[in-house]
Amino acid sequence: MRATKRESVVVFMRKPSALQAWKMLVLSLPKGIAAFVIAVAGLSVSLPLSVFLIGVPLLAGTLVLCRTIMVGELRYASAWLQGKEHTAVSAPPDPTAGEQQGWRSWLMSVLKDGRSYRGILFGIIQLPIGIAAFTFAIVLPITAFAVLLSPIAYEVSMRLFDFNLFSSTWGLDRLLDWNLTPAQRSWIAGGVGVVFALLLPLLLKGLGRWYVAWILSVSGPEPVRRSNPEGTYTGGKFAFAMETNEVESFHSERGVPPFG
Repeated sequence: MRATKRESVVVFMRKPSALQAWKMLVLSLPKGIAAFVIAVAGLSVSLPLSVFLIGVPLLAGTLVLCRTIMVGELRYASAWLQGKEHTAVSAPPDPTAGEQQGWRSWLMSVLKDGRSYRGILFGIIQLPIGIAAFTFAIVLPITAFAVLLSPIAYEVSMRLFDFNLFSSTWGLDRLLDWNLTPAQRSWIAGGVGVVFALLLPLLLKGLGRWYVAWILSVSGPEPVRRSNPEGTYTGGKFAFAMETNEVESFHSERGVPPFG
């Protein structure tokens, strides 16, 4: 326990941050592209070559890469959900310990691990989810601040371009019999923008929780911690051995908090 604490970075506990949620949503797109390319390219190359057996190690390597990306995103998402500044960093595997576990044992351990195939599922579906998350993360702040700056936009358009951005009455003259000037309508729009900007952190946190729920659902249950002190499937350690302590014990948080 003490050794684990020494190997972990300092963790700052706080509530989930809207800024970190925005960053997580934006980064979901490049991560999704990388996972999709690895999954599709790896399967396209390894599956046809599996007839000649050379594709089996390539398939295992693809499974390991996709699983590694999924677990890394799971750690990042769960750290945000728990309000942590950083995730715990475990000690890197010993690169010289590969001799203690044969490549056949490693290959079988990879092919038998269900989370490896979940990594393939993550790599394929993460791209459309990353596109949606990235779109909302960009569009929502831009829209909020664009509406917030409506009075300034009105003055600039009238003084520099002699163009009335708020010439439409929006139907308010029919509903409430309001005879508003374009300048007054711009200030109303600015007030709506203020409300939208105040609600923006809640919206980003809500989207972040939906994204974390997707990551938790695709990652599956936490691997059972084995009594083997070396932390491998068949004794010893291997450079690409399946880690049984990949995911921190955060599954008490799997019940995602409500929106906002």
